[in-house]
Amino acid sequence: MRMKKSRKSLIGWLKFLAGLMALSLLPALAKTAHSQGIGELWSYLPELNSYVQGRYTDPGTGDDHLSLRRFKIMLDGGPLDQLHYHFQFIYKYNNDSSTDSSIFLQDAFIVYPFNSSFSLKAGQFIPPFGLERFQSDWNLDFVDRTDVTNRLAPNGNLEDSFARDQGMQGDWDYGGWKLSTGLFQGGGANDALRDNGPLGVARLSYGGNDPQGPRQLSWRAGLAGSARRDGDLNFSGQLPGLSKKLTGDFSGQDERLNGFVEARWGRLRTQAEYFRAWYEPSSGAEIAAIGAYGQLAYLPVKNVILALRNEWFNPDVHQPTAFPSDEWTVAATYDFPWLPLRIQVDHSWIDGGTGPADAWRVQVQYFLVKGFKLG
Repeated sequence: MRMKKSRKSLIGWLKFLAGLMALSLLPALAKTAHSQGIGELWSYLPELNSYVQGRYTDPGTGDDHLSLRRFKIMLDGGPLDQLHYHFQFIYKYNNDSSTDSSIFLQDAFIVYPFNSSFSLKAGQFIPPFGLERFQSDWNLDFVDRTDVTNRLAPNGNLEDSFARDQGMQGDWDYGGWKLSTGLFQGGGANDALRDNGPLGVARLSYGGNDPQGPRQLSWRAGLAGSARRDGDLNFSGQLPGLSKKLTGDFSGQDERLNGFVEARWGRLRTQAEYFRAWYEPSSGAEIAAIGAYGQLAYLPVKNVILALRNEWFNPDVHQPTAFPSDEWTVAATYDFPWLPLRIQVDHSWIDGGTGPADAWRVQVQYFLVKGFKLG
């Protein structure tokens, strides 16, 4: 499919602005090198972090299997209060996924803080939508994120995107308020540019904390929204149970809404999210997906996490045969105090509309490298 001139113009302007931003930072780097010496640029040499996750899955029905869930390499450079960058690569194997057995670039971006309250980000990264999607998979209270997050984030379960996209984003942080707004190409990362986008995303939140209090209470609540023009996006991974004739080559537009809240109080922490997505095809009836989850974690002793979660999802509230799902999960995590090793076990009970099912998952995580400075 050939891109329209307006589409080419938009992508061209995004690339031009990203390049202009990078070029505008060169004088600052030169000034730093001149005034403080070349040794100051040492901080821009990459710092290496890497971890691996192996997983055993017993799906209840069908064959159990072992998989390399994630092998990640991350490179970071630059002081956080100045220009800095981040690259992240991933390799997976035997996960029954289209992204298995290949190396993918997940993140590639630069951040420039103009001051303590405002920064600008450009490159490939996750658009600012939701809460759980921004919690690192090496530090979750469960073996994996919820299905509803993976499905209803703008680029969730979108082919090879890993929920990422290319674009620019501004971040404001002042007095407990946080605001992020971004404009993205809209087709997802690691895919050829087609007649999709732009994707606009915004997230606003407010929170507080009392680190000196007896229970060290902290909390945050927020809203996020997105809108995108769709040319030929494959939403079948986001809307399981619906006909791929409707979702596999979607043309029209989609809008999404998210609300979230999280809190920590002593040894307890909890969070919840609500998602709503409207898929409006160029012709035909609207698809309206909805989902939510809530979870609670307790740390009875150091290095042990016990957690409970419930999530539900309906791919289309307009279709009585859409097979909504309801899932409960319990999990236990142990972090070894003398090794960068984590072991997690969780068990899920799932009512997917076609009958009950359950699944066991055991995951072993090991940090191969932490904070190794290259150069």
